[in-house]
Amino acid sequence: MTDLSLHLAPNAPALWLALASLALVALSLWAYRFAIPPLPARARRLLPALRAVALVALAWLLAQPMLERARAGRSAHLVVLLDRSRSMDLPSSPGGAPRAAEASAAVEAIERAWRGRAAVRVVPFAARLGAGYPPQVGPAAAGARGATALGDALAALPLAPEGQELDGVVVVSDGAVNAGEDPVAAARALGVPVHTVLTGVAGGPDRAVTEVEASTSARVGEATPVRVHVATSEERGVAITTRLFDGGRELGRTTVVSPGAGLEAVAEFRITPTRPGLAVWTARVDSMSGETSTANDARQVALEVAPGRLGVLVVSAGLNWDLAFLRRALLGDSGVSLRTLAREGGGWREVESGRPVGGVGAPDLKGQAAVVLDALGPADLGPEMDAALDAFVRGGGGLLALGGAAPGLARFRGGRLGPQLALGIDQGTPLRSGSPEPSAEASELLSWDDDPQRGARAWRAAAPLSALTPVIPGGGDRVLIGTRGGGPPLLVARRIGRGQALFLNGTGLWRWSLSGHDDLSAERGRRLWRRLIRWLAEPVQGEPLRVKPERWLTARGEPVRLFASLQSADFKPVAGATIDGEAQDAAGRTIRLAFAPRAAGSHEATLEDPAPGRYRVAVRAARGGIELGRASSEFAVDRWSLEEARAE
Repeated sequence: MTDLSLHLAPNAPALWLALASLALVALSLWAYRFAIPPLPARARRLLPALRAVALVALAWLLAQPMLERARAGRSAHLVVLLDRSRSMDLPSSPGGAPRAAEASAAVEAIERAWRGRAAVRVVPFAARLGAGYPPQVGPAAAGARGATALGDALAALPLAPEGQELDGVVVVSDGAVNAGEDPVAAARALGVPVHTVLTGVAGGPDRAVTEVEASTSARVGEATPVRVHVATSEERGVAITTRLFDGGRELGRTTVVSPGAGLEAVAEFRITPTRPGLAVWTARVDSMSGETSTANDARQVALEVAPGRLGVLVVSAGLNWDLAFLRRALLGDSGVSLRTLAREGGGWREVESGRPVGGVGAPDLKGQAAVVLDALGPADLGPEMDAALDAFVRGGGGLLALGGAAPGLARFRGGRLGPQLALGIDQGTPLRSGSPEPSAEASELLSWDDDPQRGARAWRAAAPLSALTPVIPGGGDRVLIGTRGGGPPLLVARRIGRGQALFLNGTGLWRWSLSGHDDLSAERGRRLWRRLIRWLAEPVQGEPLRVKPERWLTARGEPVRLFASLQSADFKPVAGATIDGEAQDAAGRTIRLAFAPRAAGSHEATLEDPAPGRYRVAVRAARGGIELGRASSEFAVDRWSLEEARAE
């Protein structure tokens, strides 16, 4: 190429343009003959010539002629960004060849058209620039096909070797961008022409599971709702069978009616889990004949299944209003199994059945997740129950200590748990009442309303507690509810071994469920105590090492992030350790995991685009050649992906 060159657009029909030019010249000579008025000979020749030149120039402008000047004597540099995301494996039309084949043909045509006039470099992209090379090139380059981030690829192009001294960009893609930066803004920032070649056509029949809604947790033996959203291109009134599977076992089926093209129908299921652990369920619709793609006909959902109902044991010095409102809240929770033992005279009675019991002992803690002590200290329960309760809390059980009337929280200073439950007493502060003021760090746990502002107003209007004990929280305690205007805390949390203890200071909490101007106060009170009991029942991290995925279920093509935390015997983070492990799928194939440190005791590992399936994770922590702990977890990768969900 010389310093200056003029050329037409690629694939311009030069032969037809030449024939059209001859036809236009002949038209000019024939149509612009002047007999009247008489003109000089020079004018009669000049005017048809000018008109012929104008018509021929107009015809050749349709071929998009371009005048180029080579810089520093080099040829032009053109980059073709080739979409290699997973959606390019879909057919370009119903029953047709894959979009990738159509894109490859387009790239070959571009290279032929520019041969000898420009250096054409083809750079694949998907979730990032350079992703999507054939697998033989290397797994790092072949991965990350689960998203189309055209904006990110355009933004990264000037930093890549292929993007140096760039003169133009051609994007060959199916056009569906679902990740990253705005491609229009990124293209403008390049400062060179950016053209597009679209592959695939829209349309064609299609059914899809667009979303599966379910709770993030469930319980064995309790029905949990599952909602499956189904979209279809079919006309209104068509029946669509929808099924829910646990592996190969069908959990349920139902039929929904198409609301019309472009709209969604919802299939309702109520599934009762039969075993604890991670449940991965698959929602599926029957495929259509001639469907553009069946990759979006199924989608999964994952949820944690807890082992049965949450056992709560209440041990009380005697029935009172505070206990009555607490029991009413827990009895209304279908996920709680409540047993109440109240002291009457010289014996004990089970409140639910009304029958007398011989006493309170270690067998009463079997199957329980939390214990409520109402105006009773551990020493009041006898040596056997005192020792059993100490082991129960240290092993991960929850303890809610209701101080009651005087001596209030001071009664918990005795027994084997006494040193762990003892709170400092400020002798100079007289007993008095106090209005609740939740702390900022406990705002989510103590939320009284979905609207934070309404919840804050409800707390400001909550009734005060009376008969407060002037306690002083310890260094490791968390004050969840303080006293407005200063004073002793009302609700204090403390960690004991793997368990937690929650101290309620004072009496009158039943007033929190009654209000003359708030119709929702009763429901707010019930929600509060249910949430607190469930929070207490969750054991804190007792093992040195723990690993957990960011999400139990990840869509295909998205990275899986695993977080590991390492702590010492006194629950402090351990820094300087090395954590590694592996993830194993159902077929026994393993993927090595290398965790990178984030903060002290915290590490993270990322798996780029793992294959669909269920994985078990095993990790180890070591420092200085000494093993510090082992942990395991699991996660699942769905076959559904955003790339293949949009068949258009």
